[in-house]
Amino acid sequence: MAKKTLDDLGDLKGKKVLVRVDFNVPLDKKTGAVKNDRRIRAALPTIKHLLDAGASVIAMSHLGRPEKATPEERANLTMDKVAAKFSELLGTPVKKAANEVVGAAVTAAVAAMKPGDVILLENLRFDPREQKNDAEFAAAIASLADAYVNDAFGTCHNDKDASMVAVPAALKAAGKPRAVGLLVAKELEIIEGLMSAPKAPVLGIMGGAKVSDKIAFINVLLTKVDQLLIGGKMTYTFLKARGVDVGATRVGDEEVVAAGPLLKHVGTKIVLPVDYVVAKSDDLLQTQVCEGPIPAGFEGVDIGPKTIEAYKAAIKDAATVIWNGPLGWFEQAAFARGTQYIAEAMSASSGVTVVGGGETAEAAEQFGYADKMTHVSTGGGAFLAYVEGKKFQSLAQIDDRA
Repeated sequence: MAKKTLDDLGDLKGKKVLVRVDFNVPLDKKTGAVKNDRRIRAALPTIKHLLDAGASVIAMSHLGRPEKATPEERANLTMDKVAAKFSELLGTPVKKAANEVVGAAVTAAVAAMKPGDVILLENLRFDPREQKNDAEFAAAIASLADAYVNDAFGTCHNDKDASMVAVPAALKAAGKPRAVGLLVAKELEIIEGLMSAPKAPVLGIMGGAKVSDKIAFINVLLTKVDQLLIGGKMTYTFLKARGVDVGATRVGDEEVVAAGPLLKHVGTKIVLPVDYVVAKSDDLLQTQVCEGPIPAGFEGVDIGPKTIEAYKAAIKDAATVIWNGPLGWFEQAAFARGTQYIAEAMSASSGVTVVGGGETAEAAEQFGYADKMTHVSTGGGAFLAYVEGKKFQSLAQIDDRA
């Protein structure tokens, strides 16, 4: 059933709206500065919509893993620099409420808000109750607002986070409305469209490292696509599972086991690279293109030129393309050609092109093609989980449209 959206919240003049955003952005390890603001930019349409409607906005997000950080690393995980970047992009002053997630200082700051004001709460994970879905913690946050908006698709699959589940539940108990933001609404619309009635022919492209992490996603895709092109480290998992020597490429036994049941689709729906770039493990400057077994001491780092051309041709002929996972070690310029050329081919496609979040989204943006795709998801794990058909407790808390 469709979820309520911003248009279903009614008159927001003078109302305080709590917005769960996904500002879990990459930071410079030394300075704590925001390195990539894509997730902040993705939330701006919802924030601006609420402000234009006369509301004040209380934004909240987690940032990194402070529970595993050193004291120095934890100091960089405050929301101060995120608030500064948020303010810059929004073009409106944004202040951090306090140095704690909830408490007297936060309550006072929110009470003083006027229509058009924006406050960002401290890193939710600075309070251990956030990841325990703690009801008391959630009630304290929920008491700050008149309405709740989930615009954090990238964390929708985190069903134990209080900000995603217990907070909207507390607003429901208080009779306050809950809706999805513009970003989440678009994500759901795009993915549901892909799964229900994608325009044929449908092409899937899978990269990344672990088959085992994406086995359910792959099995769903195989029911929807005409072809599934494989790249990235998955290539060598499939090769090893077929008995091909992969040289020094590290492939875990559990990955080979996971790939086993999929081998029956190779040559029909699943397409493996015909060639690949390999590099000397102890000297990455020594590279060559291989077909078949990989020489001893070499490891696979990218798809090869023949494969790139074949995959580009497949993309050109497809009406719908779904891509998840880089095709090679794209962070290294020497091994980024496969990923870059696939992104370029998708950007030139006249069909529907969807990028499935995470590293794939980073790659599309790094090469300058993100804006030329039909949709670039903000959620890696959430994208996979939703396609797999998993039910999100976070979305279950949102009011349904009648």
